[in-house]
Amino acid sequence: MAALPPERCNYALPFTITGVDFAGPFQIKASMLRSSSFRKGYVAVFVCFTTKAVHLELCSDLTTAAFLAAFARFIGRRGFPSKIMSDNGKNFVGAQRAIEKEFINFMKEVSAEIVNKYAPQGIDWQFIPPCSPHICGLWESAVKSFKSHLKKTAGNHKFNY
Repeated sequence: MAALPPERCNYALPFTITGVDFAGPFQIKASMLRSSSFRKGYVAVFVCFTTKAVHLELCSDLTTAAFLAAFARFIGRRGFPSKIMSDNGKNFVGAQRAIEKEFINFMKEVSAEIVNKYAPQGIDWQFIPPCSPHICGLWESAVKSFKSHLKKTAGNHKFNY
């Protein structure tokens, strides 16, 4: 058995180093009305590399905007991560570019004194190499666990969003 990666061996606060992936699709109702149609919904699974804790956020689709909204809710609850690892999904790559662009705009608008004192160091976003799913085993097992527990507790029930 190979050694653990250095991200998993460090002492750090929870969710400082995070892995992210999507689970789904799941059938969700668009509204509370009886005649509303069903659509696909997804769950963003955030996994802490230090404690293996799991944070779940519901997403309406797999777009970059939907992921950024889920990521903003994650940051509001858990704080800024210093490093995020994910696969090469288009929504993750787009989110990484959007976050870098927002951070650059923030640095331009805010005075240098405030930036030096309060600005975060930035988020290091690392993508796993293509065609190597064995690297993301930690968050893939969290996705598998979430799906099995959801199926056991909810069965075929359709949820509202």
